[in-house]
Amino acid sequence: MVIQDNQYSSADVSKILGREEHDIDLFKSGINLTGKRVLITGAAGSIGSTLSRAVAAVSPSHITLFDHDEYGLYNIRNILEDLQHKLPCRVALGDVRDRARLGQVFTEEKPDIVFHVAALKHVGLVEDNPAEGAATNVLGTRNVADATEAVEAKALVLISTDKAVCPRNIMGATKKLAELVCRSKDISNNSKTRFIVVRFGNVFGSSGSVVPLFQKQIDNKRAITITHSKAERFFMTEREAVGLLLDALQLGLASSQTAGGVFIQDMGHRVLISDLAKRMILANGLIPNADVPIVITSLRPGEKILENLHEPGEEVSVIADSKISLATSDIDTNALHSAIQGLETACRMADEQAALQILSKWLDVPNADDLSSKNNVHQLGSYRTK
Repeated sequence: MVIQDNQYSSADVSKILGREEHDIDLFKSGINLTGKRVLITGAAGSIGSTLSRAVAAVSPSHITLFDHDEYGLYNIRNILEDLQHKLPCRVALGDVRDRARLGQVFTEEKPDIVFHVAALKHVGLVEDNPAEGAATNVLGTRNVADATEAVEAKALVLISTDKAVCPRNIMGATKKLAELVCRSKDISNNSKTRFIVVRFGNVFGSSGSVVPLFQKQIDNKRAITITHSKAERFFMTEREAVGLLLDALQLGLASSQTAGGVFIQDMGHRVLISDLAKRMILANGLIPNADVPIVITSLRPGEKILENLHEPGEEVSVIADSKISLATSDIDTNALHSAIQGLETACRMADEQAALQILSKWLDVPNADDLSSKNNVHQLGSYRTK
């Protein structure tokens, strides 16, 4: 179940998030895509489909929708045909883990701009399947970046997450490595392609957000379950998320001074998850703890109480206006290459323990190098952020 922003009024969303949505002109932000060939990986997902609609609205010369989800691709293709029935569009079934398929599609389509949205993003599932998480989020990102570079596209835009900041779970570690893959390419002198990274918070209503679960519980008048009474998260709307992608593309292409950085939108203050639940219940015309109970459970494996948008040591500067900042930091390319090589072998052999051991070295927890078992990693949720 995916909650689109339009299920709630703008006023409701503002009340639920505790702040006004940024004023965003998606057409203006996406104008440099007009007449361009655009390819979107993960186009069938919640963010991918929203982005696809926004891109189609600015009249690219061609759009390629790439995903392994057949039914999801069928749906988004039908939506785009209704919105822009004359827009040249290719629906390409494939997996970002398949280098040969990516190479084939990229060579045939020759995109100018690539948005890399495809990822495994549910913390618990990736925690239980570290090799799968690494294969998609790390090696898949490397594959898409290489394919983008091979056709000399102008830019690739990667979606990352605040869970990549001082990661305490396997999903966060894989997304941190994905960030580093693109950032290292962006500062390389050997590429004609810009590799632009954006770091999201929780996107309100997306499939990776807690909101669809809460909405389902509200609809059924079942207890809303919260893992910690003090858990807080940064939130952005789908419109803000797409706006950040388009704005970051413009800013990245406009200045080489942004090379190797991460674009981050101002999302206001963190939202207390218990407050989010109460506001959602009220927005549905119900009374918290009367019509819909709120129950505190316990932190899940790898879960933080607080998320952060910036890592210690990152230099942060405001770009263009107060809504977007750029974070930069040094990259240990030797450690990155070693991790990529190790994960390549581990994933090819479906060796969960080997993948876990490599990824554990990128976790921000005491004695991460000593973690040697899945059970140890499953205790990571007990650590609080700094």
